Amino acid sequence: MAQLPLKTKVVVFAAVLGGFLFGYDTGVMSGSLVKLEEDEPEWNLDDSLKEIIVASAIWACAVGALLAGSLNKYLGRKITMMSGAAVLTVASFVMAVAPNWQWLVVGRALDGIAVGFVSMTGPLYIAEQLPDDWRGPMTVCNQLLITIGILAGSIVAGLFEPVKHGWRWMLGLSCIPSTIMLFLFIFMPKSARWLYFTGKTEQAEKVLKELRGTNDVADEMLEIEEDFKRTTENEKLGGKGITVFVNMMRNKAVRRALLLGVLLQLFQQLSGINSVMYYAATILTKAGASVNKAIWQACIVSIANVAFTFIGLYGVERFGRKILLLGSMIVMMIGLAVLGIAFILLKSSAEGTEVTGLDTCGTANNCYECTLLDGCGICETTVLQCLPKNDTDLIEEKCRDANLIDVCKSSESWLAVLGLVVYIMGFAPGMGPLPWTINSEIFPNWARDSALSITTFANWVGNSIISQTFLKLSSAATPAGAFFTYCGITLIGMIYFFICLPETKGMSLEHTEELFSKRVTFVGLKAGYEDSKKT
Repeated sequence: MAQLPLKTKVVVFAAVLGGFLFGYDTGVMSGSLVKLEEDEPEWNLDDSLKEIIVASAIWACAVGALLAGSLNKYLGRKITMMSGAAVLTVASFVMAVAPNWQWLVVGRALDGIAVGFVSMTGPLYIAEQLPDDWRGPMTVCNQLLITIGILAGSIVAGLFEPVKHGWRWMLGLSCIPSTIMLFLFIFMPKSARWLYFTGKTEQAEKVLKELRGTNDVADEMLEIEEDFKRTTENEKLGGKGITVFVNMMRNKAVRRALLLGVLLQLFQQLSGINSVMYYAATILTKAGASVNKAIWQACIVSIANVAFTFIGLYGVERFGRKILLLGSMIVMMIGLAVLGIAFILLKSSAEGTEVTGLDTCGTANNCYECTLLDGCGICETTVLQCLPKNDTDLIEEKCRDANLIDVCKSSESWLAVLGLVVYIMGFAPGMGPLPWTINSEIFPNWARDSALSITTFANWVGNSIISQTFLKLSSAATPAGAFFTYCGITLIGMIYFFICLPETKGMSLEHTEELFSKRVTFVGLKAGYEDSKKT
């Protein structure tokens, strides 16, 4: 691969800051949730309210991703990224000063709309500004910055955990990278493809020369010109007044690509990734860790996330997209199974730990039964006692200086940490970045903005389903049941992708319709573009 000029590297850095912000928002939420419950008892945060706080940003992300399709088409990638950075800065301030949970939800919603803008536009902007052989690694680089953002959020949560109302700092500090991103994008070039498609041919050629570090861009300009002609012909076929979406549904190749793209994003989320990322600290407290210990243990998961993303950077071009994706899903299933087994053992241990139930919690005979009773907590003194949380006099009498806890401590809690780390070891190099990488490659230019908007919307819908149901599913089916459910969903996705996912390594953005328009069976690890040319 040819060396990238300095300006191109700066372009990539500015774009992947959107990925960092996406990751920070995810990583910091895990710690801020447990701090919110501790610092704001008057908010009365139950599982439903915590899920609303988390899901408000995610549903807003879905809306932002849909809006980004139109913004990208009419205003361009640069303006869309700047808009996202500006709204993120405002959102961080609103969250930091929120006087109640309702205002926190407003701030989270603004934050979500902005993240929807940058999460959809960032990979697109990177893919369109880079040569074909750099496109895969640098799109994975966007995922790397997401993982670094998650780690940064986890570390910030750990540092501010001892601080009273530290959650305000956790959420408010995102204004720093968003402001840097807004400033950098003032000087970034617009997408060469977007410029060409809006009639600014000379500006498009000038941008390509700057980004390639050479005046010899004739071949790439010719590819863009041919793609423009195909796009114009496709738009004419649709007739006046026919929307791009209808054109996409009428085009067999795009329809097939869109189904694949949507399912890539859905399975990425329905495999349970954001139950792990948003609720990592909550999962670990359920496994018996203290709040402080759980927040720092969540950092271990985030470190693994960053470390194993480098495998994706190395392997995306060496091994190809399909092998990396399928291998990733196998390791994820192992991690989910370990998590399920961990919580089965934890339950067994808790059932064997006797407690003395008092007052309204008197029906509890063991630690596990106490955790199932609403409004009851466990007091650790010389003996374990199950006490009502709202009876302050009884707590002061029986518990003295100890605090009530909601979990049963167990020597098997390390197994939950291991399961989380193994899961992330699988997710980080494959299922994390590859849905974004593949989606940036499989759509023709005339449909790319709308198609990426739809697939990103699907990602956020899947994200919101998991984030808004995990705590309820854990309560109804136990945490073990929840993780075994995600394991089964991941298996279904792996079978589908083994049959239907083509290998897109080395494929030009201008040749995607050719790949999906022919009757090619993609069963196997290397079936893809080269096979489609032979049929």
